[in-house]
Amino acid sequence: MIVRPKYIRAFTLIETVTALTISGAIFIGVFAIFSILNNKFEAELVRGELVTYCNYVLDDMSQSIRLADVVLYNNNAIITKVNRKPLHTYTLSKEEGIIKDGIPIYEEMQNNPNNSGGSQKKHLLSFIPKKKNGFIKYILDEWSFDSLEQNNNTLYYSADGRNNIDGNLKESAFVIKMHAKLIMGWDEDCLPGECEKLDFERFAFSPGVYFNKYFNKM
Repeated sequence: MIVRPKYIRAFTLIETVTALTISGAIFIGVFAIFSILNNKFEAELVRGELVTYCNYVLDDMSQSIRLADVVLYNNNAIITKVNRKPLHTYTLSKEEGIIKDGIPIYEEMQNNPNNSGGSQKKHLLSFIPKKKNGFIKYILDEWSFDSLEQNNNTLYYSADGRNNIDGNLKESAFVIKMHAKLIMGWDEDCLPGECEKLDFERFAFSPGVYFNKYFNKM
């Protein structure tokens, strides 16, 4: 009887280690690419959230100024009045964003139109500057409020080079500016280039303030 030896084909240890090394390198590369893309996608979503919030807030303030006949800026608060009665008060909080009449503006509620009791959100608006684990997404760090008379950076001239806005009109038109930082990190004191600065601006004219000033000077 002739017994023929059987050979079992398999990878050697060197081949196995080489294959695992190459596969690991490819996996790490793919993971790094997906991680970068995910971070960029998240940053764009957060940026959109911040832009939507700031634009809505400025539009809301502008509407309040247009309806008012008295506009004040005291102790870092914008106050609008109609017929000497308070209309709205806006203040800035780094934790809650813009506070409107004592309530964060993103929590503003209105009566349910079908009178079913309860209420519903007036708008879909988010202001979540920091995650629960302490990761900072963005900060709303500063705002400013001036009339055109006080805002020296804004000039309006006619074709002949002369200023074509009278004093009453300048004092009745207002400039609201908001400054925010897109952090996407753990430290809000980011170095230049590490975070994105976003600036927002609105012009709002108040006919009520204009006519009050006009008739008071007559």
